[in-house]
Amino acid sequence: MVLDSYNLKNITELINRVKEKLEVMAIPIDEYRKIFPQGTVETPIGVVKIGKNQFLKLAEKDYGKRQKLIGAMKQTLSDPITIFEEEKDGKKASLFIKSFKTDKKSCVIVSVVVTIDNQKIAVSTYKRKIREVINKIKKAGVTTYEKVMGPT
Repeated sequence: MVLDSYNLKNITELINRVKEKLEVMAIPIDEYRKIFPQGTVETPIGVVKIGKNQFLKLAEKDYGKRQKLIGAMKQTLSDPITIFEEEKDGKKASLFIKSFKTDKKSCVIVSVVVTIDNQKIAVSTYKRKIREVINKIKKAGVTTYEKVMGPT
């Protein structure tokens, strides 16, 4: 969907309004396997496979801080506010976006999904500031999916 000023305003409002509590906790490998029992997750654009080494990558990145985002990764992939395409170094990826609140402030969780051999694979998950994500969405100019919400 081409991003016009109405859609951008709607997405921005959703990101700022729809914030779930960010549960930050380290999850052991056996719990991770329960969250992603088949190594996949159902998303609004179909089944996404969780990258083979995602648990290890999350445990290692930022001195293990990203491992605490595993629950948020599942929520972001299964129930995003929006999904948009980004091209970097000639490679395309779908960015799944969901906003959360912590005790101190709001943030957005971004899960990056690439397509390899016709299979969608989640390869990265990280936390960003809301304004950074809004700027990325503006730059992309097109969304693949937008969550439909009723009026407040």
